[in-house]
Amino acid sequence: MNPAAWHGQRPSQMPMPVRVSHFPQVPQSTSAVTHYRVVRPAAYPVRTAAPAHASPPTRLWRMLRVGAAAVQVMEEPSMQSKRLPWVVQQPGDVVLTSGRTHGDWVELLFAHLRKGWAPLSSFVPHGLGGYHGDGLYDGANRAIRQHQSEMLHIHLEPNLPEPALRAPSKSFHLQKEAWQAYVWLPELASPGPLPLLVAFHGSRPMDWDFLSFAERWQKDASAYQIAVLVPESVGPTWDYLLTCQRRDMDFIEYAINQTRCQVSIDDQQIAIMGMSDGASLAMSMALRNPGIFRTALVQATGFFHDTAPDTLKPRVYMEYGTEDKLFGPDTVARPTRDRLRDLGCPVEFAMIDGAGHMVQEEFFGAALDFWLGGPVANTEKFKKSSKGRC
Repeated sequence: MNPAAWHGQRPSQMPMPVRVSHFPQVPQSTSAVTHYRVVRPAAYPVRTAAPAHASPPTRLWRMLRVGAAAVQVMEEPSMQSKRLPWVVQQPGDVVLTSGRTHGDWVELLFAHLRKGWAPLSSFVPHGLGGYHGDGLYDGANRAIRQHQSEMLHIHLEPNLPEPALRAPSKSFHLQKEAWQAYVWLPELASPGPLPLLVAFHGSRPMDWDFLSFAERWQKDASAYQIAVLVPESVGPTWDYLLTCQRRDMDFIEYAINQTRCQVSIDDQQIAIMGMSDGASLAMSMALRNPGIFRTALVQATGFFHDTAPDTLKPRVYMEYGTEDKLFGPDTVARPTRDRLRDLGCPVEFAMIDGAGHMVQEEFFGAALDFWLGGPVANTEKFKKSSKGRC
């Protein structure tokens, strides 16, 4: 089944995420008394400096940890407000705070600047990252980078068995609790370790047929002599985007290492691919782990985070449609391309004439050719869609 049938769909009850390319720089308060930022809607009164006879305000930590019970995040600071679908923080989760409060509620930050509210009593201080108003230089943005870095980190297990001892030689399925993935291998593999492609879906309906989606990479495994790992999120999209947590990421890490245990993989040839939400995750992972993912192949990237600004950068193949209503050419596509180039990433940029948000089948061949064809300089292409608008 063509993955375009599912790609980019979003359950009607899910609010569309804010499409941004980065967290804003947040100024720090220099007041010794006021520990909360003052940017808030008029409905949420500003907490001003306390009078001389009052007790100092309680510190609001930049990072909090969820207590003993799961926390449903709300759109507004009220239990009568709408729930944010699928945005439930589990016991022990570490969350970022924006510095805004309303009564006994605190505003939380997620991966792509989406925000929500939860009762402050549901959390305990995390300690790391400091507190709002502590005067630390760039403290808020440091806390954001630290948290994002932890959420996006991937560890490759060392000391794997010798290749001759590894099996199987056929494609296989991985399962761990509620998570699953398919690994596609060439039917007639060439001798030696295989390059590995990790491919992420975009947002999806909960009743989709994951096997039908994953099967499209089976032919690529044989045609390009590669192994392809296709994991599935548990929710309608990756939890890094929904809650800024890493349960999906833990499974992705597990699946990569399980594939490396069972198949002879060339660790110097691991690429990451994604569409829409999957592209935002893939691009952020490649920037965080450039020693693992040396190439990123992304279509309709909404945002990314660079949590390791001083490291080597991955090569990038990036594609958008000229008629994409979510990520327009001038509002998202070209600014995202330019930001990546400013970071030092070699980017090949393709704009597909007449295409919308949905992935075009030609993307896969062009992206794999880019990956396996060697390094390129910054280039830009303007192509015509063979399938029209989506």
